[in-house]
Amino acid sequence: MDRHHRGHGSDTEYRLSRDSVREVAGRTPPPRSEPHFLSTDHLSTEAAAAYVDGCLPPSGQVRADAHLAQCPQCRREVADQQDARRALRGSGPIHMPGDLRERLRLLGEGTDVEPPSDPESQSGTRWARLLRRLRGSGR
Repeated sequence: MDRHHRGHGSDTEYRLSRDSVREVAGRTPPPRSEPHFLSTDHLSTEAAAAYVDGCLPPSGQVRADAHLAQCPQCRREVADQQDARRALRGSGPIHMPGDLRERLRLLGEGTDVEPPSDPESQSGTRWARLLRRLRGSGR
């Protein structure tokens, strides 16, 4: 790097020599042909679903639109979410087991609900504990 003095003041201007310019240019990769995004720039799965459902706030919608215009990865994620939405809407009615319907009805009445009798089903026990906690915290 060469140092040059301009005029009479103390302003010093620094310039790269031709050899330094060549060296820097030789170590600099070529420009990217497509935009580069950090992982935090991409739409999360939840944001892509909200985008498809039209549930993003206006500022989020604008940011998502701008990002989707440049990011093929997120466009694929949104397309996948749209496919999933269409599949769910076209799947027909969902049938709920009668015992689940009865347990939910009892919860609405404030009646204690026993966990499932199947000893291998620990998820039912966890749900019962969670629901008891939620009922206790709502008072």
